[in-house]
Amino acid sequence: MKVAFLTTDIFAKNGWGCYSREVIQRLPDYGIEPIVLVPKSARTKNFQGIPVHPVLKAVTSGPPSLKELIKIVWDARKITKDCQIIHSLVEPYLLLSGLLAAPNKSNIMTAHGSYAVSILNEDWKYFYRHFYQSVSLILSVSNYTATQVIQALPQVEKRIQAVPLGVTISNQSSSSLPAEEREDAFLMVGHVKARKGTLQAVTAMAEVVKKFPRAKLYIAGMVDSKTYIQKVKQVIQEKGIEDNIIWLGKVSDDKLSYLYGSVRGLVMPSMNIGGKFEGFGLVHLEANTFGTPAIGSRGCGNEDAIKDGYSGFLVEQGNIEQLTTAMTKLLDPSFDWQLMSNNALHFAESMSWSRLASVYAEAYKTMKK
Repeated sequence: MKVAFLTTDIFAKNGWGCYSREVIQRLPDYGIEPIVLVPKSARTKNFQGIPVHPVLKAVTSGPPSLKELIKIVWDARKITKDCQIIHSLVEPYLLLSGLLAAPNKSNIMTAHGSYAVSILNEDWKYFYRHFYQSVSLILSVSNYTATQVIQALPQVEKRIQAVPLGVTISNQSSSSLPAEEREDAFLMVGHVKARKGTLQAVTAMAEVVKKFPRAKLYIAGMVDSKTYIQKVKQVIQEKGIEDNIIWLGKVSDDKLSYLYGSVRGLVMPSMNIGGKFEGFGLVHLEANTFGTPAIGSRGCGNEDAIKDGYSGFLVEQGNIEQLTTAMTKLLDPSFDWQLMSNNALHFAESMSWSRLASVYAEAYKTMKK
């Protein structure tokens, strides 16, 4: 069966792009024939024999005008005329997928995180609310995101299904280093901003180094706010841990793989700030593929990305004492780090992208019936 997918870019390394690519490329194995629609600004080279059509407007350029919307719908209808299902893989394209699905196709959307709720209060909000309530199925990347959507629109509760994200197990992953060959260090991955909990991580690190003076925290990611980073660096200076915090900026995939496999833990104590929250926390699973336990916060999508006490630890948001305890455990010789490392790898293996693709394919086929 043919399914049309609306997304931002299947080649991008960001969350939306990675998710779209990993799901779409596996669907043909389950009898699904994908047709992909992306913005005109996106890369459209051949994708494993899957047609990619640059007809949409980029979500970063704001909502389309009425004239633009009519043109996009006209072009997209011709491309998707043989598709039984229209699936918006990113929340901002829900409006368009709803228009394309009417009147005789099923309309599906993926709810990732903050955008799943914020579109209900921004431009075109009345239309988004309409299509949210008429959508055939909402596939949420975490149980937490699902609860936030239901809280905003209780009417959709019976049509939302949580299907946690997946991860790829590479050859490098299967040969993860044992504890004694790893550095007494932690890794943070992602944009350096308040929502990722960088301030909380460095504050906890100041307590960790009291017991493990040589411990380090590597921070890999671009800086979103100069004001925020100044605040973080001020704390680092005040605590006297400049030598323990290593700023890496944006790193290559090879470098990131090396870091994942050489530290004792991944740390991302996400914070819910101003209506924005962590939809899933894929970096936790990525670390697990290298046998690296992950530490994240409760009250967000991290609860589906970490199996507390098994693949890592979950702590209360903003609780420095709990975060310090979790980090210290992963460095403590008396803690069975190797057992948690093995568990982390097993957990990652159970969360494959193929698992997610198979669930999606079954949902599509059920809807066709």
